[in-house]
Amino acid sequence: MKHIDVQPQPVLSFGRTFAIALRGVQYRLFRALVTVAVIAVAMAFLMNILSESLFKRVVAVAVRDEIRVSRQADHWIARLSVPQTAEEVIDDLAAAEPGTPASRELARFSGRDPAAIEQAGKQAAQAREYFRFFDDINYGRRRVLIGNAAGIGIFERLQDPEAQARFFESLGQMRAVRFIATPDGFRAFLASWPALREVVAAVREGQRQGIGQLHAKLDGRTVMAALADAEGAFGEAVRQAGFVLEPEEATSLAKQIRLSEHRHFIEDSLNVPEVRKAVAARKDVLPGDVSLDMIWGLLGHPDTAAWYRDLLAQHTSPPPGLDGDRLHEVARARGRSKLMVRAELITMGTGGGFMNIGPRMTWLAFVSMLVCTVGIANAMLMSVTERFREIATLKCLGALDGFIMTVFLIEAAILGLVGGVAGTLIGLVLGLGRMLAVFQSLLLELFPGGLLLQAAGISMVTGIALAAVAAAYPSLRAARLAPMEAMRIE
Repeated sequence: MKHIDVQPQPVLSFGRTFAIALRGVQYRLFRALVTVAVIAVAMAFLMNILSESLFKRVVAVAVRDEIRVSRQADHWIARLSVPQTAEEVIDDLAAAEPGTPASRELARFSGRDPAAIEQAGKQAAQAREYFRFFDDINYGRRRVLIGNAAGIGIFERLQDPEAQARFFESLGQMRAVRFIATPDGFRAFLASWPALREVVAAVREGQRQGIGQLHAKLDGRTVMAALADAEGAFGEAVRQAGFVLEPEEATSLAKQIRLSEHRHFIEDSLNVPEVRKAVAARKDVLPGDVSLDMIWGLLGHPDTAAWYRDLLAQHTSPPPGLDGDRLHEVARARGRSKLMVRAELITMGTGGGFMNIGPRMTWLAFVSMLVCTVGIANAMLMSVTERFREIATLKCLGALDGFIMTVFLIEAAILGLVGGVAGTLIGLVLGLGRMLAVFQSLLLELFPGGLLLQAAGISMVTGIALAAVAAAYPSLRAARLAPMEAMRIE
């Protein structure tokens, strides 16, 4: 019997294999460009929604913080004018962390020690959960359970044993309503409600006394005008009345009040006939056509802001510090405030879904990736069909199944990389252009470069991964092709 000596199969290096795959792409450049276009469109769509979602999330966080600070003046004017409602006090008790300024303020107004405030805070957190439950159920069931009671009136009504018994009886008959606590747990809360009610009433009484003490020191001013001195004597009076006003917050508050006063003065200046006529002459319009937007447009430029300051000095009595630079600063602050409000509306409801792009966009991206995968698989299957004789020749020359499959996968990865890079750049340009048009200078201030690079990396890797996954079956089919069967195909 003749001995057959089987030598080890030669294996090409990865570099040579990559070169063969790259040459195959070059020979079939048109089909490769079609596949690249499919990948690029899908990745452009993905990168566009990723970048827009990222921009919106970054802007949403910044806008919420800045708007909260900008509304600080309204918050303090309300606090120093009337006591909070019982429900508002309950919210503050539930949110106050032990040792924080809010907790100290509640303790001072109520005359309780910090431990009592902490205990009241736990009960207030329960009360807030019950408020949410009653707000969420429909009107008919709510009417059956608690009648017309609302807010703390619910707990007051259920202090009556008969009303409480009817509540639990009706609740037991409503199979579709899932109560957030056990009957015993809710009964325990209702038993502790009088103690919480006393704390809430004490806080409101303390606020009422503090507000009365402050109003005696207004000297004929409004609360808003007095808060312009939040950094000085009036700020100290606020602290003596029991309110916690931190120095940093007082500085920001006084700045906002002064800005608001200057803005109101500028808007009122339009009612001065001489000012209106001068602006009309400068803009070459009739005095009746002069609008506030026209005034703010003038103040948006330093030169015309200085001219308007001289005009105000001739015909009005500007408040101290309202020079040309200040007028320009007020105009810029007004423009930014309008931009913030618009950005808040646009970013409302941002988040959710895959990578926080939103549920709707998540499904659109999924469908886009699915279409892309089908397109790539179709192109690769057509490439396998066209290359039957080439595959058979390679196998006759000793190429193994693994080598054939590797070549096709590398070709797909190359196409995925090129398409992914092209699509990522296109999607990034489109997303950035659209968001710049919407958020303007705000986007440049908050530009998330690092996060954007991560999104670009995800998009490119997704393109390569989709190409590789889509090419898996065509590559396997090419690798398993019998040489003799392929050689017969014309």
